[in-house]
Amino acid sequence: MNRLKFGMVMMSLLCLFTYSPAQNKRVSLNSSNPDITWKLMPQAEVEVSGYEISEAGYVAKNEVKGVVPGVVFTAYVEAGLEKDPNYGDNIYRVDETFYNRPFWYRTEFALPPYPKEGERVWLHFDNINRYADFYFNGVKISGTELSIKDVSGHMLRSKFDVTDLISKTGKNAIAVLIYDANQKKTRDAKDGFGITASPTYLSAAGWDWMPYVPGRLHGITGNVYLEVTGDVVMEDPWIRSELESNEIADLSFQTALKNCSNMKKDVTVTITVQPGNISVSKNIGLQAGEAGMVYLNRKQFEELIVKNPALWWPNGYGEPNLYNCHVTCNVEGVVTDTRKITFGIRKYDYRFEQNAAGWPVMTFYINGQKLFLKGGNWGMSEYLLRTNVKEYEQKIRMHKDMNYNMIRLWTGCVTDDQFYEYCDKYGIMVWDDFWLYVAYNEVENAEHFKLNALDKVKRLRNHPSIALWCGANETHPAPELDNYLRGIIGSEDHNDRMYKSSSNQDGLSGSGWWGNQPPKRHFENSGSNLAWNNPPYPYGSDRGYGLRSEIGTATFPVYESVRRFIPEDQLWPLPTDKQLEEDEENVWDCHFFGKSASNANPINYKKAVNEQFGESDNLEAFCEKAQFLNIEVMKGMYEAWNDKMWNDATGILIWMSQSAYPSFVWQTYDYYHDASGAYWGAKKACEPFHIQWNASSNSVKVINSSSANLENVTATARIFTLQGEEMPLYGDSVVLNVPSANFQEAFTLNFNPSNLARGKKIKASSETTIGSAGLAADGCAGSRWESDYSDFEWIQVDLGEMKKVQKVELKWEDAYAKQYEIQVSNDAEKWKTVAEIRDGSGNTDEIIFKPVKARYIRMNGLKRGTEFGYSIYEFEVYGENKQLDDLTPLHFVRLELNDAAGRLISENFYWRNGVNELDYRDLDELPEANLSVRVAEHRYNKSEDTEMIYLQVKNNSPTVAFGNRLRLVDSITGERILPVIMNENYITLMPGEMKLITIEADTELCKNGITLLHKQYNQKEKKVLSLGYK
Repeated sequence: MNRLKFGMVMMSLLCLFTYSPAQNKRVSLNSSNPDITWKLMPQAEVEVSGYEISEAGYVAKNEVKGVVPGVVFTAYVEAGLEKDPNYGDNIYRVDETFYNRPFWYRTEFALPPYPKEGERVWLHFDNINRYADFYFNGVKISGTELSIKDVSGHMLRSKFDVTDLISKTGKNAIAVLIYDANQKKTRDAKDGFGITASPTYLSAAGWDWMPYVPGRLHGITGNVYLEVTGDVVMEDPWIRSELESNEIADLSFQTALKNCSNMKKDVTVTITVQPGNISVSKNIGLQAGEAGMVYLNRKQFEELIVKNPALWWPNGYGEPNLYNCHVTCNVEGVVTDTRKITFGIRKYDYRFEQNAAGWPVMTFYINGQKLFLKGGNWGMSEYLLRTNVKEYEQKIRMHKDMNYNMIRLWTGCVTDDQFYEYCDKYGIMVWDDFWLYVAYNEVENAEHFKLNALDKVKRLRNHPSIALWCGANETHPAPELDNYLRGIIGSEDHNDRMYKSSSNQDGLSGSGWWGNQPPKRHFENSGSNLAWNNPPYPYGSDRGYGLRSEIGTATFPVYESVRRFIPEDQLWPLPTDKQLEEDEENVWDCHFFGKSASNANPINYKKAVNEQFGESDNLEAFCEKAQFLNIEVMKGMYEAWNDKMWNDATGILIWMSQSAYPSFVWQTYDYYHDASGAYWGAKKACEPFHIQWNASSNSVKVINSSSANLENVTATARIFTLQGEEMPLYGDSVVLNVPSANFQEAFTLNFNPSNLARGKKIKASSETTIGSAGLAADGCAGSRWESDYSDFEWIQVDLGEMKKVQKVELKWEDAYAKQYEIQVSNDAEKWKTVAEIRDGSGNTDEIIFKPVKARYIRMNGLKRGTEFGYSIYEFEVYGENKQLDDLTPLHFVRLELNDAAGRLISENFYWRNGVNELDYRDLDELPEANLSVRVAEHRYNKSEDTEMIYLQVKNNSPTVAFGNRLRLVDSITGERILPVIMNENYITLMPGEMKLITIEADTELCKNGITLLHKQYNQKEKKVLSLGYK
């Protein structure tokens, strides 16, 4: 027998979305098949060639059981030959040279009895990373006899016709030689990775959230299977939808056909679409060995005009309705090939509208509906590619639960079809990058890159969830690749989705901030990395928010998770600031709380937790306090963009929403699917109907990021002291209407009613376009008046009538006055000086003078303290009593939004210090509250196979019950039950208040019984109740 490739067919081909053949016979060759065992061995330790290795009965020494789909390194981990790479610094101690070389994969199987005479047997490989040579039953079926690295893959599908090679009675053998990416990037090398590796998983060589993986994720990374068909097969069937309006959709279908026989074939292709029971057919004749195309459209078949289609909508805007298209290829009454395609009817549109600075801001539309994007970046599904089908559903469902509508696949990091399937199911749009990064916008072999890119588009284009194709991360592809990518999106996807060259420019507002920033900062400034562009992107309080594709912060996981990956003897104390800045050997840095994640500014994060919530004397206390910082910061980022909705802002994607490795950065839920405070902050801020407070201006707004109008809703603010007493003087309420995909300001809270100047008329000797005089009396700590660059400038407030005044507070920006006067007047003509400042130092000046009646109060500048003009955040004027003393410095803000029937549709909660900003240490002084938890209902949800638990949680104390966390554990093992879906957590209850908490968990996880644990902030955790499972 000729030992070169025999009857080999190598195509850029794979089953399309939700490929579930109705009649094609398929045999899985994955490791999940109990009849299949893959073996691994380093090429250097094998003395024979692939011809011998692929013979049935071959046995090698020192074989290791392989994992398919999977990577080489994971196989050695599963075999117990490497220590748990999640734990401590284990993965950093692995001998990478052992893995950074080619490996053989090998398996044997017996062909099931069902292939009939005349049927063909195909061997499929969905993905390999990065290069591969293929052998089957002693024959090389890829490349030539002497070629190596025959398949340059990543998302390039491989399909081989092995009909004439297969043994129908005995064993069959497959051997695959896998090469890692051809590059020099060792763990400590400074060489670039992407230039010589792409297309691949670019983070495999390490990032500031993922460790270097020995072998750089080389392996058989996709499904392997046999498929039995007839002589005529389909390639890349595709069904499209075009909307004339939301009431009429036109369907069209196309597929490539190949006659693999040596005879002419008359072929009938039939598609059946459900719901709707649409069925049409078309005939085509194919000569022996001929390939052809079949097209079906509305011009040929009126049945393909769908009236009142069930549209696919993203989460929050409607239901993600899906259709099924069953395709059959028939020759003389015999079905030779089938496909099942799941698709959605929708239409994406994109517009660029100018912001206040005249720069374009990109806005997404779907089915004519304007969208406000809310979501996150997905770096990897799991750093060793160990995500199974069920875990994909869990992860995507958690994104839906956070009220997200988009995930960005950073540098095309996912190669598993299940990800897209669940995004389709749950209404999560996908921003899909190709494999290019800012430092690596060139590739070693452009033709190999193009083949993978083409296959990716053909493979995924049936997914309604894909909303954007993007060429490169934070840069533009090299012109050759950029033009090619733009071309195939046009030719192979018909521009149904936009192709965009760069992930953060050209209508986008850049990347960052990165380190922890308090919410107020996000409301006051939109800055990011494009501030250093030439020309710089315009940032400020009223511009530059735009569509932000990356913005993030460090995110500490919960204590129970940290204990799983940091050794016990290193859990406390935390690294010092010096260690965080310099030490690369610290185990904390191995999990990206240190120098390796300097972008996240761990020093600032640790400082923020300690200064805002108080120093901790153990890790459990620090982790608990960190969750409330996580809530505040994550919620603040999203709410700052909500606040600027359509007034420059069109959406925000945080960096990142998904955790691929046990770490302290860039995540909402952690590696174990335990939701951190960031998860709850995001879930709250991204809800479709949302009421929120601006920490800078004290403005309360209602955000409607849905397709439904809100009519006669009531927005209410309630203010409580630290002890839980409501203070009606500081609250407010109003009835308003909020159109779909829009917002409405309800009111501005006044936490300083004694300030006589707030909201009064104010004028100045000069002002700038972004620093008008009125901003100094708007009650907003983030806006400010700016004068010309001159010593002799003034600003005055008109109280409207004669008032007795005795104090002025000036809250300076950096541009302060060294010398100035406070003057009063009855007519704004004749001025009397009541105070002189001769040595001002900025910050806040409190000027007390003898009580005097006046209508006008003026700051008269004499000498600047800087080279700039004067700049004042707030000009405050007080009478005899500066401030009411009934509101405790640390207090609580509760917002409620009720519909016209009085039903609560949004609730929000904040803690605020009106005297010492961001000082929440008094929370430690709250006494333990008496909480009762009662099971209102416990039932089994058959459709989802989950336990549904409804709890009534009540505060029976006269004190505030702050920051209550609930969690589930296994009643026998004590292990956490994860993931769980809850309506809220870390809740605060005022005296006598009750909340209904819903919890959903997979029944399989609850089979040993459920124990509910409760922990109040700064108190010990307690067992509340135990339940069986339904």
